[in-house]
This record gives sequence, structure tokens and C-alpha cells, in this order.
Amino acid sequence: MVSPLARPIPPVQSAKPSVHLFDDDVIAAVAGNAPREVKEIPLKWLAVFRSREVSFAKSIAHRIKVVEVSVVKNPDDRHRIEGKVVFEIDVTEDMLNESGSMHEGCAVFLIDETSVCSLATLNVTEKRDFEVGVSQFINTVFHNPAKLGTKLRIVSTSMSTGERMGSCRSEIWDAANHQLVASGVQLSMVPSRPSTRP
Repeated sequence: MVSPLARPIPPVQSAKPSVHLFDDDVIAAVAGNAPREVKEIPLKWLAVFRSREVSFAKSIAHRIKVVEVSVVKNPDDRHRIEGKVVFEIDVTEDMLNESGSMHEGCAVFLIDETSVCSLATLNVTEKRDFEVGVSQFINTVFHNPAKLGTKLRIVSTSMSTGERMGSCRSEIWDAANHQLVASGVQLSMVPSRPSTRP
């Protein structure tokens, strides 16, 4: 008998009709089982994050590439699904510490920048309203160094999501050497509205 987890996931139904934000060739370059409008979500959020004139690590953020957007079964609960988004970026000199490896702060920045896209993917698929929150914490473990020129593969997966909070995990891999560079769990929360006192 085939395990329920071994069965292929049926194609994800479109979340809702929308005007396409990106050209066909951009979407065609993104692998995964998500429909077009769901694949556009991580691309859209990265564009929003990059849109400020001046921002921290903007040159690094501009090089992050979305390569896969999928909706997959949770391996521990076949009744739940997860948003999964995979990114790539090459380690360049502006990402290095004094020892010639990717700076730990840069790894946390990559996790912060990419992980929320998995939450957005899940929420749009499940037709929930979604507002990107602010990071409450990012618990990070550093496993191996990534040297100049290393191609990084960042795998971000949703964990849980609700009206005001969501959690997700990210793993940064050295793609060529199949080594885990860093991993992190992030809790994101929609900020409270400013009070309107007389």
C-alpha cells in the first residue's frame, strides 16, 4: 500500500484571479507546483522589500533569485500543507567577514528577507488575508562557513500561520557541496496600530 505522503500532491488550485505582475519568462523560470498567481507572491514581496531608495544590504537583496515556489504536504501531518520557496544567491565580497566567509549577520539577513515568503505563499493558497509583519525573533544556528563564490540555496518553509503571527524556518545550503551553512526559525507578527489618543 502506498503511504498517503508518497502520493503526489494534486495541482494547487488558483487562489484568485489577478492581473499578472510579472512577464511570462520570469514566471517560467520559477519551478514548483504552485499556480502562476501564487508564484508571483514571493517575487512581489522581494520587490516590495527592495523598493526603498536606501535600505540595509540593498545590493545583496537585489541578487536574491526565486527558483521554486511549491505547496507541499506537511511530512508530519498529511492533513496540513506548507508553503515552500527556494532562493539562490552567490556569495560575493560584500557578504564576507574578515576571515573570508559569509558574515553571520548576512546569513540572518538572508533568512529574514526570504522566510516570510513561505508564509505569504501558504496564506494566499489557503485564501487568507495576509499582512507581512515584523520579525519578533530569528533563532539562528551557524553550521558551516560559506566562502567567496559559493552558490547558496535558501529553502524557506512555513510552519504555522494565524491572523497576527506566523512562523517559518529557513535553511541556507552550500548547493555544490551539499552542506548546511545556517538554519533559522523566525516568528513574524503584524505590528499593533498606533493608538489615537486625544
